[in-house]
Amino acid sequence: MTLSEDITSSGREALVKNLTVCIATKRYPPGLRNTLHAWNEKHAVLAFVETRGGVIGVGEAWCDGGAPETVASLIAKDLKSIVVGQPVWAIEQFHARALATNLMSAKGGILYAATSAIDIAMWDALGRLAGMPVYKLLGGFSTSVPLYASGGMYRDGHGPDALGKEMADAVGRGFGGVKLKVGGAPLRQDVERVSVVREAIGAETRMMVDAMFSPTVPEAIRLGQALLPFDLHFYEAPTARTNLPGWSEVRRAVGIPIAGPELEAGLHVFRQALELGAVDYLQADACVCGGITEIRRLSGLAQAFHRLTTLHCSGSAIALAANAHAAAALQNCESVEMHMLHQTLFERLWQAGYRIAGGRLHLPDTPGLGIDLTPDDPELQRIA
Repeated sequence: MTLSEDITSSGREALVKNLTVCIATKRYPPGLRNTLHAWNEKHAVLAFVETRGGVIGVGEAWCDGGAPETVASLIAKDLKSIVVGQPVWAIEQFHARALATNLMSAKGGILYAATSAIDIAMWDALGRLAGMPVYKLLGGFSTSVPLYASGGMYRDGHGPDALGKEMADAVGRGFGGVKLKVGGAPLRQDVERVSVVREAIGAETRMMVDAMFSPTVPEAIRLGQALLPFDLHFYEAPTARTNLPGWSEVRRAVGIPIAGPELEAGLHVFRQALELGAVDYLQADACVCGGITEIRRLSGLAQAFHRLTTLHCSGSAIALAANAHAAAALQNCESVEMHMLHQTLFERLWQAGYRIAGGRLHLPDTPGLGIDLTPDDPELQRIA
């Protein structure tokens, strides 16, 4: 019996019976900020699909920049009817029908984020139904992915020396590189921060910076040129999200590889970034762009332009697992981000057998994403 026959032979057991939406929240002490803003909490919107046979899959939607209930409501009220009653393996069909609702609406990016959660949940459930990890269902290019530590926030009482120690400790834990925020302080201060981190991690370890779309083009060029001596692997989000021609200008003027556009959705936007020569590393997030299904398409798009991909991730354990499984199935994914601060539900990763070693995240050989989580978990707030 083939895998397809094995999955479909269960008939009604493979149909989606219900979809549930929950929110997980992590709170932080005061005094933390990134390049753009300060915050004291971060949310993860989680979608659970349950089949008639009792298999449960979970996915996550990006929800920063607004109330998480907004994304949760879109999942529960607009997309639930599209997936309930359908086979859990009909992921492409769901994806097409969900994004088709954007044709005569102004939902935009929030629809892609909501679609992401269900898409990931369906892949998780399908893997569990088939008894295989998601990355194997997708082609299984590798059992592990290159992983870097993302942090380097601006915080009260956390000077350059403390930042250097933070990044060196991450390298000591087995990460293959580090990334810190820039563009949120005076130029001299940012240069000092990058210099101290480079000294702390050594000359051979990858170092990246993230300006979070904040500088103007002249500011981004000045910052990039000031950071040239520190051998940056890439310069992420150097100027405004909507100014991709400006990204190209920064790339030409500075000579540091550029990564992005990170939080965008829609193949046309990523194609424009490639056509304009705005990026060296095409950066996306499975919780933002439309799910694991869309990550696969973006990988092919990047390959057509002879570019590598890198996956953004600053969500919960589900976000990291989804991006890691997508990356492990891709030939051209050169790195995955793991945030050192935003680690909601991360204990579930380690319990599931995920492991950091040798600069890589090693994935467990367990069905689906491998993380045991249900809508009844006490750490979650059920929304719909």
